[in-house]
Amino acid sequence: MLRQKWMKRIGSFTAIIMLAGLLAACSGGGGSNGNSAGSGGNSGGESAGTGGTSGSGDKGEFVLWTWEPEHPTALAAFNEKYPDIKMKRVNVAAEDVTMKLQTTIASGGELPDVIRIERGQRAKIFDMDILENLEAPPYDADRSLLFDYDHESFAVNGSLVAIPDDMSVAGMAYLKPLTLEYLGTDNPEELEAMLPDWETFIEKGKEVVQKSGGQVKMFPSLGDAYTFIRGQRPGPFFDGDNVNMDVLQEVVADLVSFRDTGIVDKLDQWTPAWNATFGQSKYMFAMSPVWMPQYVIGANDKAEGRWGLMVAPGGGFIAGGSSHGIPKGAKNAELAWKWIEFTSMTQEGAEAQKADGVFTHYKQAYEDPAFTNWTWPSFGDQDIGEKYFVDISETTRDVPENVNDLVLNEVMNIVLQTLAKDPSFGVEQAMERIKKEMKAKAPSVVME
Repeated sequence: MLRQKWMKRIGSFTAIIMLAGLLAACSGGGGSNGNSAGSGGNSGGESAGTGGTSGSGDKGEFVLWTWEPEHPTALAAFNEKYPDIKMKRVNVAAEDVTMKLQTTIASGGELPDVIRIERGQRAKIFDMDILENLEAPPYDADRSLLFDYDHESFAVNGSLVAIPDDMSVAGMAYLKPLTLEYLGTDNPEELEAMLPDWETFIEKGKEVVQKSGGQVKMFPSLGDAYTFIRGQRPGPFFDGDNVNMDVLQEVVADLVSFRDTGIVDKLDQWTPAWNATFGQSKYMFAMSPVWMPQYVIGANDKAEGRWGLMVAPGGGFIAGGSSHGIPKGAKNAELAWKWIEFTSMTQEGAEAQKADGVFTHYKQAYEDPAFTNWTWPSFGDQDIGEKYFVDISETTRDVPENVNDLVLNEVMNIVLQTLAKDPSFGVEQAMERIKKEMKAKAPSVVME
């Protein structure tokens, strides 16, 4: 069931990035030591059971809108602590949550007590101004329990309105035989020291292409490069309706540099040909969010121990993920908060979630090496959990987005396709194309 849940996440994410050009993914965690824990939950409209004893006095039922079965181990642990609180799940597809909220509000219908929010829909939902301030009473959420990069990303007007559920940090995977042959090492820390930034990466890439006679490149797709540099951009693309032109132009210029040096190939991400590259030995590096080892690399490369994981040049970034928020006026908001707080902001919840294959954003849990330990056959005996949740996480930052980013994502998808296939299409032409498309799709956006 965990595989089914993860594949739903990846499928949803893939559809979004192919539409929007994010070229990243919806993420979650992974079972420790290469083993996937089972997952399940109640289907839409059913209530989760209760059990155990509690003197808390909390009693009742809260309604959750979500698109996936909730985590059974975490739910059982929650029910043990709060035996008189039930959860009623209502199935709503990730891409339909925003529309269902809008239609429910327009019709005067009753909103749920908590909604699951996919990253691709987050800006729209936050912009609706319908979510409770979770740092105010009666919730009093303590943001220090979360990672620093969460604070701004899940806030509106400086206050948290959603709590992240699943870790979605991303690093860079590499083929050990290729790095050993062309870079002289397959040790992740040595590679990190060798490739501290993208300028150095590009120069090393030129050497690799030359040494291999063009048979080996750094990435199979320009989209892979975009995934990294977009996620690591120095600031948001937008300040309200105004485009931060310096940030956007820097990203475009970097894309042109990757293309013009010949270190990336021309495949499109998320195509069968792109998937097949993971079982080949033609491309040295790959983007690697936390779901990548099991559901992309492992699914397309059955060999064991060929891959390694490292912090990418420029550090970690966020690729997908979901969160939970409470609509204003929710009838059973305090009961819903008990569940959010337990599963996402406590040690007990973090351990239960891990058993369901999900790593939460509860920061303190990651101080224990036993908690972070996670291996996967494609990566041999490397503790990729420590690499993801300690090394990569320590270098990770996130960039806030607004509703205009959704339009820009669509436009960048068009521009990426042209950049990859037309070597004469440079920075100036790309920026002009972006201006033209943005004017047509979002007239209120200012680019100057």
